[in-house]
Amino acid sequence: MRDGDPEESRLREVAELMWRTAAVHRARASRLAMSGEPGGELQVRAERGLAKVAAEHAMAFQELANVVEARSSAAGRPRTSPEWSAAMNRSFAALRRAEAHHHRAAAVPAHDEPHR
Repeated sequence: MRDGDPEESRLREVAELMWRTAAVHRARASRLAMSGEPGGELQVRAERGLAKVAAEHAMAFQELANVVEARSSAAGRPRTSPEWSAAMNRSFAALRRAEAHHHRAAAVPAHDEPHR
């Protein structure tokens, strides 16, 4: 990472925020599960689903930061150089992974299926 690349730093900060959000939802789910409150099972499943969504978004933002990092390393290199090609290939792969995380986040149901 280049020192002071604001976009990469911002994306990594958002990823960290999403990881913290996922942890909060997991902790809520655990507290609710331990409390044994009537009707709490639905809320536990909802919190677990929210944790999964936040974690997928965190991974997507990490990958987007990797895209910025790879493209920054390609900048200033001749487009015909192997270094430029390798950096751009890393960039495209990270972008595909970010998109996959986004799709997985969108596919998380409103709540997990009940455990039996």
